[in-house]
Amino acid sequence: GVFCQNAMDSASHDQELVTQQMLDNKQAYITRLQDIFRTVDSDGSGTVTFQEFRDHLDNEPVKAYFESLELDVTDVSALFQLLDSDDGNLVDLDEFVTGLIRLRGSAKRVDVAVIMQQLAQFIQRTDASFFRLHSVSEKANTTPRRDVRHLVA
Repeated sequence: GVFCQNAMDSASHDQELVTQQMLDNKQAYITRLQDIFRTVDSDGSGTVTFQEFRDHLDNEPVKAYFESLELDVTDVSALFQLLDSDDGNLVDLDEFVTGLIRLRGSAKRVDVAVIMQQLAQFIQRTDASFFRLHSVSEKANTTPRRDVRHLVA
């Protein structure tokens, strides 16, 4: 009884420590991303342009940090587009941090599942649009037409 209870209490405490350490690590990671954002935002506007982004990825410490996050920085344009979630051609702090957290490491099963779901929804919408377009086209081809040549002459 007592030994089992002590072991369970110890395991619970260990789990709490691991959880707290993970939260601390995540906060340190976010703080580091915010610092990098402020470095990349060289004009202090609160947003990063593609030019600022490209220029700073030539900076070895910034490049090394991105690579430590397992982010491929060879295609700067593609990475910028992934971060620019609202397609505004500017990346703000929230887009920067959220985007890099999302892109960190390799794709996870949940990420792949979300992409597959979005693709399936896109295919369904495209199929429905094609069906409507096809129906309209069929109706247009079968509707009797009046001979209007005499009106033009």
